[in-house]
Amino acid sequence: MGQAVALTDDSSGDGAQALFRRIVAGAQDGIVVQDMAARIEWANPACERLYGWPLDQMRGRKPQEFILPPEARPPEAEIAGFRYDPGSALFGHYQLSRHMRRDGTTFWNQQSFALLDLGAGGQKVVITCRDVTDQVSTEQALRQVQVDLRHAAHHDDLTGLANRKKLAEYLASSPVRAAMARGALGVLVIDIDKFKEINDSLGHRAGDRTLAHVAALLARLAGPRDLACRTGGDEFLLVCDAPGGEEGLKARAEAVLRALDRPLLWRDHSIPIGASIGACLATGPATTGEEMIQHADTALYAAKARGRGRVMHYTADLGQAQRARQTLARDLREAVACDQFEIHLQPQLCLTSGRIRGCEALIRWRHPRRGLLAPAAFLEAADGLGLLAEIDYLSMTMALDALRSLIEAGFGHLTMSINVSAAILADINYPGLLDWALQSRGLRPDQICVEVLETTILDGSGADMVSAVARLKRLGVRVALDDFGTGYAGLAHMASFEVDAIKLDRSMIARLDHDPRNRVIVRAIIRLCRLLDMSVVAEGVETADQLAILRRAHCPVIQGFGLARPMPLDVLIDWLGANDPLPATAPFGAALGAPATPEPSRIIGHAR
Repeated sequence: MGQAVALTDDSSGDGAQALFRRIVAGAQDGIVVQDMAARIEWANPACERLYGWPLDQMRGRKPQEFILPPEARPPEAEIAGFRYDPGSALFGHYQLSRHMRRDGTTFWNQQSFALLDLGAGGQKVVITCRDVTDQVSTEQALRQVQVDLRHAAHHDDLTGLANRKKLAEYLASSPVRAAMARGALGVLVIDIDKFKEINDSLGHRAGDRTLAHVAALLARLAGPRDLACRTGGDEFLLVCDAPGGEEGLKARAEAVLRALDRPLLWRDHSIPIGASIGACLATGPATTGEEMIQHADTALYAAKARGRGRVMHYTADLGQAQRARQTLARDLREAVACDQFEIHLQPQLCLTSGRIRGCEALIRWRHPRRGLLAPAAFLEAADGLGLLAEIDYLSMTMALDALRSLIEAGFGHLTMSINVSAAILADINYPGLLDWALQSRGLRPDQICVEVLETTILDGSGADMVSAVARLKRLGVRVALDDFGTGYAGLAHMASFEVDAIKLDRSMIARLDHDPRNRVIVRAIIRLCRLLDMSVVAEGVETADQLAILRRAHCPVIQGFGLARPMPLDVLIDWLGANDPLPATAPFGAALGAPATPEPSRIIGHAR
């Protein structure tokens, strides 16, 4: 460590060196030697007395870790990433700072910084320290406190990066607005992929360390006129000055992805860190900083939707899609508040008796401008907005009311199938709420079948789902696996869940009449369910050929457009009056007014 090491060397030397050591050791001012990363290498006795720390407990540490009062101490990431800049205006000037001794008392420290070039020994920083508390005026003290408070107000506590307040001031500054007007400013919105999994699996300390690591990388990659921010949670933002057009901004984003590609080593764990980035380039004088951030957010959404770990640049098409999502979100919230949902009921036919044995309740949205919308148009958005459970409860209430009306209309033998999401199924209060709703309407639990998507029940949260199904079974309702056979994943798990029935996915039924392998699989599933004392409902039955194959396979129950489309309650009551019961010996199509010998691939009964 060159001459700086010599300060700690107790061996004899020439007279000049010995004299220098004695002068430094006897100085009344504290003297500290640091490397360029701000780690302490040596301190004289006056410095030890000033701070109350012996040299052997300071060596190798950064002063910011222990000499600053807690309220003025930078976040760990800022301390870890700090390095002296040889060209900084810090050198050659005095600086007044409020510091803390080992015993917790504070004092005003007047410091001077000098850069010492040791040639082959590298560069060192020499700092002198002096307690000037008695000489600092109240005005000076207040001014320094204001500086500390301003820094805290404009920087994130955990990472030390700029916060939203600092970002707003930066974007409103004249140089940045001028850069936007020239199209010479870019914004990168950076979101850590699967950050929740890090928190859940390793704990919040690992999550905080990950955030600090990302912040330090961004601070290192930021140019002298860039601004790196943490805008909340696991989302960061990098404002790039003069990025060099769209290609240059993309190159900056890819540099961030490359920097994050190396796993973070934390304790005994290797934490892989991925990120998705949305990019937006200023387009001219009409651009505002807020618009750029919104556009970059839109591009980020697209990057995550397309598989994560990538950069997406904002385009007009992405903006149009985002506006459509925002409109849908606003309309969905209004729909829940204003009771715009209704249910349609699709009959289920027992092939053995020829009677309609029940109905499935299917949610519909009566949109004030777009008309009647099927679930595919809104359920995914509802899930993302946290509205899916509320819609499920609305659907349950309407379905039970419809079943009560069907019983009063003379169809007391019917059952009602209700679809539930993972959120409502995992709600420990759901069985109790369902039980209360049944009792208040004079309905029996065995008249209800709760349908759960196969992908929901087998998505990795098996233990919770097993308990949820068990709670429903104790209540006395039946449980069915819906959309069974998507990937045939459920066969290995059928014995793990106490379900009463499966519903064969419509994709399997659609291939029955032209895929021999698929027919073998369907027959095997039906036979296996019969051995397990489970019922089977074939969904999406549309043609006479499909019906004939299912009859030969002894499928108990079918539903689909070939039988009837979902319909409102009043239409269903009229339909049941005309079509239930069906003669057990009558051909399926003929019983609904179709020709006695249906043509191959003809839609049975009602048209789509």
